Amino acid sequence: MRKTVDALGWVFVSLTMLTLIFTVLSTYIYVRQITYFNSYNTLQICIVITMITWAIKMNIDKKERSENRMCSVVCTLIAAGAMVFIYLGVF
Repeated sequence: MRKTVDALGWVFVSLTMLTLIFTVLSTYIYVRQITYFNSYNTLQICIVITMITWAIKMNIDKKERSENRMCSVVCTLIAAGAMVFIYLGVF
C-alpha cells in the first residue's frame, strides 16, 4: 500500500508538471492543437489530485517524521483551495 501511494504520488507530480508545461505553451499560443490546456481548469484538477495523493502519502508516513502531519494538512488545504477556485470558475 505504501509503495503504491508513493508511486502514484510521483506519477501525479509528473502529470502535473506536464500539464503545467502544456498550459503555458497553449496560453501563449505556441501550441494551438491542444485545446484542453487553453484554460487553467486542467491544471487545477491535476493540482487537486496531486495534493490529495500527497496528503495521503504524508499521512501514511507520519510515523517516520513528525512534520509529515503538518505537510499533510498543508496539502489538504491547497487541494481544498484549488477546488474552491474550480467551483467558483476562477481560471
